[in-house]
Amino acid sequence: MKELKRRSVEKEPTVWIGKSGVTTALLGQIRRQLDANEMIKVKVHKTSLEDTEVAGLAGKTAEETISEIVDVRGRTFTLYKPKKIRKAEPKPTKRTITA
Repeated sequence: MKELKRRSVEKEPTVWIGKSGVTTALLGQIRRQLDANEMIKVKVHKTSLEDTEVAGLAGKTAEETISEIVDVRGRTFTLYKPKKIRKAEPKPTKRTITA
């Protein structure tokens, strides 16, 4: 986990949570980015923090995207989801057709 935290410090935010909060569309975007990059950094705008905390938003987002919270600093948090290992599909065999 320390290695993940170290890597997260170097990353720039790629997702911003605005005044609408964590929406279905935003969760979809986060899922796509996690599938492509394993780790993403999310920045929370002040307007979306009226009655909630960053840690609460991070927890909700991690739960909905089935990912792990790596780090929470100020209004920024980092999520990690290991890439899926795809099973190699067997190549189709050539069949000869006999009449």
